[in-house]
Amino acid sequence: MTAKKRPRAKLPQFDDGPSPDQPSILVAFDWFDHRIYKGIARFAVQAGWHLSPYLFSDRNVPFNWPGDGAITCYGPTLAPFIDSLTMPKVDVSVAKMPHTVPRVLNDNLLIGRLAAEHFLKRGFHHFAFFRWPAVEVNPIREASYRAALLESGVDKDHFHIIRQPGPKVLRDWAAHEKAILEQLEKLPRPLAVFTGQDNLGATLIEVCVRNGIHVPEEISVLGVDNIEFLCDCLAVPMSSVDTRLDELGYQAAKQLQRRMDGEIADDAPPLLIAPGRVVNRRSTEVLAVPHAGVAKALRLMRAAFSTPMTLEDVCEHVGMSKRGLEKAFRTHLQRSPAAELRRIRIDHAKRMLTETDIKIEAIARECGYCNSSNLSLAFKRDTKLSPRAYRRKFRTEEHPA
Repeated sequence: MTAKKRPRAKLPQFDDGPSPDQPSILVAFDWFDHRIYKGIARFAVQAGWHLSPYLFSDRNVPFNWPGDGAITCYGPTLAPFIDSLTMPKVDVSVAKMPHTVPRVLNDNLLIGRLAAEHFLKRGFHHFAFFRWPAVEVNPIREASYRAALLESGVDKDHFHIIRQPGPKVLRDWAAHEKAILEQLEKLPRPLAVFTGQDNLGATLIEVCVRNGIHVPEEISVLGVDNIEFLCDCLAVPMSSVDTRLDELGYQAAKQLQRRMDGEIADDAPPLLIAPGRVVNRRSTEVLAVPHAGVAKALRLMRAAFSTPMTLEDVCEHVGMSKRGLEKAFRTHLQRSPAAELRRIRIDHAKRMLTETDIKIEAIARECGYCNSSNLSLAFKRDTKLSPRAYRRKFRTEEHPA
């Protein structure tokens, strides 16, 4: 009797490695932001690209490297190398290039307007831009910021420039600090300063804090790019425009694929990536108030809102009567001190609900309420939603429910 043959097991199919036809793509940047690389990688996985490791750890690429395309960020260090590449390219800088290539750029005009709107909503009358012309995007952002302010009715004499010192001074911190401080001391306050990039904002905040200038009550500071490592770790955490760098990287990769496929030519118009929102932190959490007593009360409220302070505590701190402080608040803020304290607490609760997994009972205590019921009453009065419903509705993508 013949034994039955056992059916042969169906083995899983394995990828034997990269195909010879798989596109090899070079990423040639002279600086690092993980969000841009994350966007490029997201498209690369979808498109089946091989991303070259060159330039991630070295500035050189082997002669005759057989690449299919490159995503570049044109600048002085890598310019000769980028110019030498004969493959299709897409660039993400605004720097002048000797040849035309498709570009994917932040919409710097919208970034400047977003900054102006952010400060105008806070009631400022005096504005400044921290200028560093060596960075090509800064003049574009400055011009847009200024134009948006003037269009809104701001007097041209109320717009000021703070200049980044030259290279020689930049190498000496004491001289650098002195050069910036001398400019600040000549400008009116409260002053709203748009810095054009996060590292300038960080420098400005450091100079202010070291010299007893209150941020944001005297000088309010807004940066660009929302580099969390930088913005969150300053003595006064800095508000910043989210430039959606992940999306910029993704669209740059997508545009390169279109260029390699012949769908666009080198003279394709730049693809602009609109900014997201202003990520609010303490450096702009202020309403511009010229009244010294109200400004002092606001500083206390923002510093100690998590404690069970009373109106009597605030009056004692600023040296004003309850009636005088109430009147000053209604004159300058159009609301009472109690309403302003509640607004500060509720704004903090909103951030914690959408950006953390902390339980609502703990959020209540963090915001100065003795229990979650008291927080819920105040929260519903402000938003018409319970804290739980607000969390469900506005949960951020980074912290899905």
